[in-house]
Amino acid sequence: MMFLRALLLGLSLPTAVMAGDAGLKPWLGDWQATASQSSQNIPFHYQIVQDGQRQLHGNFFNGSDAITSQPATPRNGHLILRYPGFDRVLDLQLRTDGSLDGRYTAIQSGPHSPSWTIKARRPAASTASSGVAPDIDGLWLVPAASRKHNEHAWRLIVRQQFSEVSAAVLGVGGDTGALTGTWHDGSWQLSNFSGTRAETASLKPDHAANGDVDLQLDLTDSHGQHSHYLAYRPETARKLGLPEAADLGNHTTVRDPDEIFAFSFPDLQGHRISNTDARFRHKVVLLDVSGSWCPNCHDEAPFLEALYRRYHARGLEIVTLDFEDKDQFKDPARLRAFIAESHTSFPVLLAGTTDQAQEKLPQAVNLDAWPTTFFIARDGRVKHIHTGFSAKATGVYHSALTREFEQQIETLLAAPAG
Repeated sequence: MMFLRALLLGLSLPTAVMAGDAGLKPWLGDWQATASQSSQNIPFHYQIVQDGQRQLHGNFFNGSDAITSQPATPRNGHLILRYPGFDRVLDLQLRTDGSLDGRYTAIQSGPHSPSWTIKARRPAASTASSGVAPDIDGLWLVPAASRKHNEHAWRLIVRQQFSEVSAAVLGVGGDTGALTGTWHDGSWQLSNFSGTRAETASLKPDHAANGDVDLQLDLTDSHGQHSHYLAYRPETARKLGLPEAADLGNHTTVRDPDEIFAFSFPDLQGHRISNTDARFRHKVVLLDVSGSWCPNCHDEAPFLEALYRRYHARGLEIVTLDFEDKDQFKDPARLRAFIAESHTSFPVLLAGTTDQAQEKLPQAVNLDAWPTTFFIARDGRVKHIHTGFSAKATGVYHSALTREFEQQIETLLAAPAG
C-alpha cells in the first residue's frame, strides 16, 4: 500500500529523539497492527509520536485523518494511551523482540463496549500484488434491506490507485469511514480500525453474462455481524430497475413546517437552554441531533465548529441535542471529553437516551439517524433537514455536503426574520 503509506507517513509529527529520550525510541514510529476479537482479525496502521513535552501520543487513522490519544509516558514496559472521547483506553506492552501486545478496552464498561486484543510489529516491506487489478474506481449502488424508513440502497464510493483502494459505504446515517486495502488473489481486502470504527470488507469483481462487471461486497462490523451484498454501477442498477439510494435532504421531515421548532434541555452544567432564549431570537439556528457514541458525529463535530466560527458573527447559532447510552446519560464523561477534544464552543444539551429521540422531538418525522441537522430560519421554522454526515472518505459527497450546508446557511442569513 505504497501511496497510502506515503500519505500517512507524511502526516507524522516530529519524532526526533534526544539523548535523554532513549527509553522512548522503541515505541516511536509506524506500526503494522492487528485487532482481534473472537474470529475477527482487523489489520490497521498505528503510529506513536512524541510531542514537544517529550510525551507520547498514539494515532489511529481514518483514511488520512489521525485520531490522537491523550499524552502518556511509558512505565514498566507499558504505554497506556487514553481516548476519553471514545470511552476507550489502549494498554500496550513492549516485548523483548520489539513488537507490541495490548488490549483496547472501554474506560466505563457497558454492553456495547467490545474488548480487542492488539498485536503490532514494524511494517514489513511491501510486496507486489498478485495479478492485475481491474478498474473499480467511482460510484456503485448497493441494494440493501435497511431498518431505516424508506432506505433501500446505499452508495459505495471507491477511490483506486492501481492495486490499492480506499472505499466507503454511504447510507442514511452516514458512512463507514475509509476502508483501505490492496488487491490480492482476485479480491480487495479492506479494513478500518480507527477508535470507534472496527470493520472489514471484501470486494470481488463478478462478471455478469451480459458483459457487465458487478462487485460482491462482504461487510463485517465490530460485533462480528457479516453481510453479503451485490454492488452495481448506477447505469446497470437503473437498467435492472433497482432502487435508488436515499435523498439525504428529504429523509427526515417535520410534521408541520409552519410550526416553530421547539426544544428545551439542560446543558452539562444543568442550565436549561430553550429555543425561546434571547440568544436564538431572530437568529439562524443549526440544530444538530448527535451522540458521543456515534462515529459519524465525531466526523461531523469539527465541521460544525468551523461553520460556527465562520458564520456566528453574521447571526448563526448552533446547538447540539445529544442522546446517549443509558450509562453515559447518567454520567456523561465520554460526552464531556468529546466536547473538549472537538473544541466545541456552541451549546451541547443532554437531551435524553438514544431510544428517546423521537419522543423528545415530536415535531420531527423519521428521525432515525445520527447525526441529523435541522436548518431553522430566523422566524424559528425549519426550512431544511440533512440526515447523516458524509465525511471525507466519501469524496465528492463530502464536497457536495459542504456546499449544501454553506448554501443553506447563506440563504437563511440573507432572509429577513419576518
